[in-house]
Amino acid sequence: MQFKSAIGVAVLAIASIPCFSARAEDAVIVTATRFPERALDAPVGVRIITREDIEASQAGGLPELLFKFGGLYTRNNSGSPDQQIDLRGFGITGDQNTLVLLDGVRINENDLSSTRLSSIPLQSIERIEILPGSGAVPYGAGASGGTVHIITKGPQPGEKSAGVYVGAGSYGMVDTRASANIAGDRLGLALYAGHLESDGYRRNNQLRQENIQGDLRFVEAGQQVGLKFAADRQRLRLPGSRNEQQYADDPRGTATPNDYSFRDGENATLYLRRNIGRVELAADLSYRHQLSAIFNDGAFPLYGQTNLDTLAFSPRARVQFEPFGVRGEFILGGDIVDGNYKRRFAGSPAALTSPQATNVASQNSNGVFVQYRARFEQGTKLSLGWRTQRVTDRLDTVSIFGAPTDQTQSRSPKAYELALRHDFNDAFALLGKLGTSFRTATVDDNGQTTTGKLLEPQTARNRELGAEYRRAGLRLRANFYQTDLENEIYFSPLALGPPPSFFPGGANTNLSPTRRSGAEFSGSWRVLRPLELSALLNLQTATFRSGVYGGVDVSGRDVPLVPKRLAVLRASWQATPHLQLQGSVRHVGRQRYDNDQANLFPSLMPSYTLADLKLAYQLSNWRLAAGVNNLTDRKYFSYGIIPAFNCSTPTCVYPEPGRTYFASAQYGFK
Repeated sequence: MQFKSAIGVAVLAIASIPCFSARAEDAVIVTATRFPERALDAPVGVRIITREDIEASQAGGLPELLFKFGGLYTRNNSGSPDQQIDLRGFGITGDQNTLVLLDGVRINENDLSSTRLSSIPLQSIERIEILPGSGAVPYGAGASGGTVHIITKGPQPGEKSAGVYVGAGSYGMVDTRASANIAGDRLGLALYAGHLESDGYRRNNQLRQENIQGDLRFVEAGQQVGLKFAADRQRLRLPGSRNEQQYADDPRGTATPNDYSFRDGENATLYLRRNIGRVELAADLSYRHQLSAIFNDGAFPLYGQTNLDTLAFSPRARVQFEPFGVRGEFILGGDIVDGNYKRRFAGSPAALTSPQATNVASQNSNGVFVQYRARFEQGTKLSLGWRTQRVTDRLDTVSIFGAPTDQTQSRSPKAYELALRHDFNDAFALLGKLGTSFRTATVDDNGQTTTGKLLEPQTARNRELGAEYRRAGLRLRANFYQTDLENEIYFSPLALGPPPSFFPGGANTNLSPTRRSGAEFSGSWRVLRPLELSALLNLQTATFRSGVYGGVDVSGRDVPLVPKRLAVLRASWQATPHLQLQGSVRHVGRQRYDNDQANLFPSLMPSYTLADLKLAYQLSNWRLAAGVNNLTDRKYFSYGIIPAFNCSTPTCVYPEPGRTYFASAQYGFK
């Protein structure tokens, strides 16, 4: 990380964080501690994507929204709308190091699949909170890069409203959505449903998806009881990668016309909130089920079907007090999670009754955390937290290719965080943060290890310094961080294969020490009342600190699939009270191809810059919009790999869409 260069561009970097005056931001509610609080009371640097940002954006889905407004990198390595997300440069393991929560409930699954962000209707989202480098203390494993918390809209007392949305665009895209909010003084129901279909930019990339989500809530003096429920269904064709010649001649083509996947998921959360004087009590009881499958055709056809079931209980309490005039609070909570997993492989769906291989796994986790928060009159805010967790993994494997295995392992990882923020005045503040986090191996991580044994938990130590400046119409933020990891969980093509062969060919392993470091500059500027500019610049590095794999010393070399630069520039112009023009430019710097841990491949993945434009018109209860993405018809890809099993040329890539058009109409009933 070249800090001189970073400081040089700091003045020019203004960010995708929404522009708030101090008074407006003080009204925003966040849940970084698993309890609601004012944004200005949180000492950690929480980024907030508001409902207004979501409604005004031209994002086609959550991954794109998180890139444009939250600074997360998104990666398409399958053709799925559930693109990989990556916070603070973890590369191919970005999904496993970015914790994603839906109303406080973890939705990352215990495998290497991307988090199913497409199952969450955009119109159901109230706001999104992003905590870079934070979240391990209140939420547990998987937050080494940070946490993304998606908070949905609930029924509002006395409100009766509904809305319909119809959108259409390039490549046969049709997007229909409906919502309803019906609530009395105490009982209310919010419902959201959507249907999306598209032929896809690539051939054999058709998508059909349906979602439904609801929140039934009862509120009465100091207490709240509710049930959140959701279901989603996805049918997706998989176009596969393109080798160099195919990419040059026919980037939209496919060499896998028979490949496909499907997913059916359901979840429900029963929640309770109660206030007793200065004490707040809360608890969530959640259940998630997912059935998914993937079929890869070819010389050796393979069909895999996976069942996932997770039951979690999370009680917690917050006590507010003011000893010696210092406003403070104490939070105590815990999590009990029981996850079960079963995957079967066969040559076809019909052959699944006699599978070639079966993996049955479970992960049982019990954790407890405590946090102390204080706000001093001198403008200093303190946050101190600690978590301990007991995780027991079990993996049973039966395969026609080897002897069955039955492995069990228990570990007790811990995490802490100390954060300080000092407001020198209404305009300028400094913050600092120290903390640790951990990640436990998924079933896929443990399935093919270089030792044949279950992997050890990954641990990370994070250090961060930041500064904020805000005045009416202007807000700037700069953060500098360094994260040192031990036992990082990773697939290395340089590592020896699993026993009994131990031949080179790659395996999942605990790496020697690695590091992530970077600088994040963000801010916004309301130039005139109708015109607002905002931008983001991330400068990031990911390196192997030491290690020798397959005879190759990787010390000081780059971790693949981590762009050196990420930048977003956005402009919003309210031309008239009814007409709004939105534009954005996204830039992704060069990065190493997947599988290039040795850093010996002679070229890098090329950088790319994308421009998007959207025009929206509000007429009474109607909102009409039209726009274009990838305005310059840029030819690019966000994922590439050097020689692999199914790649016949030096590189293979997943081409991204060219210029696309869309239009939509939305009507709200009151």
